[in-house]
Amino acid sequence: MSESVAKQSTTSQLRAARIAVAYIFFANGAIGGNWVTRIPALMDKLGLTVFALSFAFFAAPVGAILAMPLAGRLVTRFGSRRATKVSFVLWCLSITPIAFAPNLIVLGLVMFVVGAVSAVMDVAMNAHGLALERRYGRLILSSFHAWYSIGGLVGAGTGALAAWAALDLRVHISLAVGVALAGGLLFSPFLFRGGDGVAQEQRRFFVKPPRQLVVLGIVAFISLLAEGAAGDWSAVYINKPLHASQAVAAFGYFSFSLMMVVGRLSGDRLSLRFGPVALTRAGGLLAAGSLTVALLIGHPVAAIIGFAGMGAGLAAVVPTVFRAAGSHPDVPPGIGLASVSVIGYFGFLVGPPLIGSTAKLLGLPAALGIVALVMAAIGLLASSAASTETPTRAQPLAATDD
Repeated sequence: MSESVAKQSTTSQLRAARIAVAYIFFANGAIGGNWVTRIPALMDKLGLTVFALSFAFFAAPVGAILAMPLAGRLVTRFGSRRATKVSFVLWCLSITPIAFAPNLIVLGLVMFVVGAVSAVMDVAMNAHGLALERRYGRLILSSFHAWYSIGGLVGAGTGALAAWAALDLRVHISLAVGVALAGGLLFSPFLFRGGDGVAQEQRRFFVKPPRQLVVLGIVAFISLLAEGAAGDWSAVYINKPLHASQAVAAFGYFSFSLMMVVGRLSGDRLSLRFGPVALTRAGGLLAAGSLTVALLIGHPVAAIIGFAGMGAGLAAVVPTVFRAAGSHPDVPPGIGLASVSVIGYFGFLVGPPLIGSTAKLLGLPAALGIVALVMAAIGLLASSAASTETPTRAQPLAATDD
């Protein structure tokens, strides 16, 4: 085979692998968007209050945090390709029982399993994306996270249509998961077959996380807490304290999500041009400043614009943090990603009760003001986002990770 033909073959395989990884991220977001929009239907089906439902949802991040250390070891032991394929299938199978849960206790158990499996999938697909990025020769990880956000928007749209059509929750979720799973089985053979350092790193399971990973975990914690705050409270803030209609209030999270997509699609180029540290610092300050100004103005239009700025600022933070965590020279990628993710997941865990209790004491605008203040800390910790390696050129494929 001539050198030009071999190069074309490698390029086509890399392109197919990129599409396959992008699909995994997209399907992850799409399934989540579908079932989150049907939460009211789930509440009606089981006769749950918001307070009762919060206990079931609390089980998901608990399961993720407990499973995260195991996730890093599994990815390191079996390779990111195999871990991504298996965990995606298991995650799809674990989502479906949510719609069939007969009571709160079973729902909580299902959510715990969903959280645990999603932890493995998060680490696996990000590690696989990083492995492909190294072979690709340029930054592409943020684009995968953009596809996750796009999937969330598409899933929320199809979920809204299913709710409008009064489609039975069990039928809707089963169909959504079935389509996503079929696509996963179709694309998974094209996942990147190159090794990602697994064989050399299998003996290094028990590694004390370096200080940089701890700081990266704190940045991830702040970013995920803020993302959760936008998802949980943007519509409530615009609707209640600002007295806008529910239709107008919905644009708060829509603008946040839309700018997350735009920011992540451009995140790789911006990181290459300005560097990960400058991008993370600017993003944290933009997010904090946008929300602060919106809260000071106290008008629905200002709030919508403020949440859009918040989404644009946070968009590249998590992909940049994950890239730095997965490229640390002293820690295997799977272990590094798991170490940062387990701290980050605490943002999802403590965010809702922290903001809710603060809002009860001081009011929702003050609670969101604290979120803005915390986001400003991303700028102070941005130096930890410096990656120890930068892709420079594509490398040959090696069929070592099955």
